[in-house]
Amino acid sequence: MKQKTAVICLSRVNGGMELASVKLARILSTEVEIEFIARDKSYILEKKEHFEGYKIKVHKVCFSGNLSLSLIKSVRDILIKNSIKNVIFLGASEMKSLYFATLGLNINFIIRQGSKKTTSKKDFFHKLFYSNVNYFVGNCEYMKQNIIDILPIPKKAKVTRIYSSLKLDKEVSFKEYDGKIDLVHVGRVHPGKGQLEAIKACAILYKNSINFNIKFLGDIQDENYYKNIQKYLETIKYKEKIEFVGYTNEVKRYLQKSDIFIFPSLGEGMSNAIIESLGFGLIPIIYNDTSSPEFKDLGFHIHLTKENSLKELEKIVLNVAQNIKEEKEKAKENHKKALEIFAPSREQKEYLELLV
Repeated sequence: MKQKTAVICLSRVNGGMELASVKLARILSTEVEIEFIARDKSYILEKKEHFEGYKIKVHKVCFSGNLSLSLIKSVRDILIKNSIKNVIFLGASEMKSLYFATLGLNINFIIRQGSKKTTSKKDFFHKLFYSNVNYFVGNCEYMKQNIIDILPIPKKAKVTRIYSSLKLDKEVSFKEYDGKIDLVHVGRVHPGKGQLEAIKACAILYKNSINFNIKFLGDIQDENYYKNIQKYLETIKYKEKIEFVGYTNEVKRYLQKSDIFIFPSLGEGMSNAIIESLGFGLIPIIYNDTSSPEFKDLGFHIHLTKENSLKELEKIVLNVAQNIKEEKEKAKENHKKALEIFAPSREQKEYLELLV
């Protein structure tokens, strides 16, 4: 029997890491007592349905900075009062506070990383703040190596890789090609997530008289970026083929009605959005960046740009569109493979092995 575990995510936004923290808590809650620690006014807490039907006790903490006496005291009190022995932290910014919050408590400290880091943290102070970590978990092989390259790994600690999981539908009605190509992008509207690049790449379809439309699913989290996109839309002739849906609880419905998943985003880990598109037999077109090549290594039918440029993206979009029927048949095999590789039972088992 594994001991009480706290899953901690202190971000306020709606993104992959935040959803991954909720999903991980849900998966583990069937086998372990889970306490979830989240920040006030965060997306995690505002969406009450995140924890409905799950045996998860939720705690709210309030603080103003990454090194905060309030955060240290709040987390420490929660850990002591609830006799918590395992901590799984998804994040990085608050490590200073969590070091002091867990100091002397004999906590089995696990960090899960899913986003690429570029600045080395191997200075004296970071070595101190990470000194109580027992396990570093990358959500793919690329992130595992990124952890080794960037973070200070204590001698006692282990670095491992646990692929994210997703509860995928076993029965899927694959969309038949109906003469129009439906593209979809899933992700918060923010610079680097690739919405503008996806729109620009679709110009090649318009120039070649290929019927298409593209939908963007996700919160508008950067108003200036969204305004720039809107300005660009006023300059193109295929504006009516583009739709920003915003946040939706019906992502699956949109995916099931799509042919191509276009995701020219940089610095992603093993993205849930990509995994979900594979589960519906879509044709993913992705920048050849960070963990993306691993999908190829795992045997999925996807398209990676040779270089992360708009020109290369356009070439692939056009090639897929011109061979859409053959491409869709190949992509159907992605569904069966995704069910096996990204099974929640597999992720649960691998995390349970790290807990005391």
